[in-house]
Amino acid sequence: MAVIAPLTAEAPPPPGLPPVAVVGCHGGCGATTVTRLLAPAAREVMRDQMHTVGAAPLLLVARSTAYGLSWATRGITCAHNNLDLGQLAAPPLLVLVADSPLREPPTVRARLRLVRDRVQAVVRVPYVAAWRDTDDPLAVPRPRALVAAMTALQDKLRGA
Repeated sequence: MAVIAPLTAEAPPPPGLPPVAVVGCHGGCGATTVTRLLAPAAREVMRDQMHTVGAAPLLLVARSTAYGLSWATRGITCAHNNLDLGQLAAPPLLVLVADSPLREPPTVRARLRLVRDRVQAVVRVPYVAAWRDTDDPLAVPRPRALVAAMTALQDKLRGA
């Protein structure tokens, strides 16, 4: 089992990871935590500032709920508008942050099928129970599933 130490602002970016722009599709989706997990390569950008991203890979972050996918769909549309205008280099990657240990609802699975071809990839960040009772998600040990998800995300970003 690989154990990854918490990342700090002074830590070097994971090898080969390009600068990354992270956009939260809605409040409380986990965009700040995803940004911190990818630090220092990642920076958070507001959705209405996507046009400033340029060549950096764009991550859209949403909760794996019907509400989250509704906002993710809007974010994907916004990203494609910017892509059509030449303000983004590539379609976004979608990061879904689990809101519970349960399976995703049918509405979420259906909406994902509708948008899957408009994103480069969908990466699921698992539910981490310890995050509910901490002031700093990076201060708690990272479960194996989270390490695997972040490794998969980093691999996708290197190829983006």
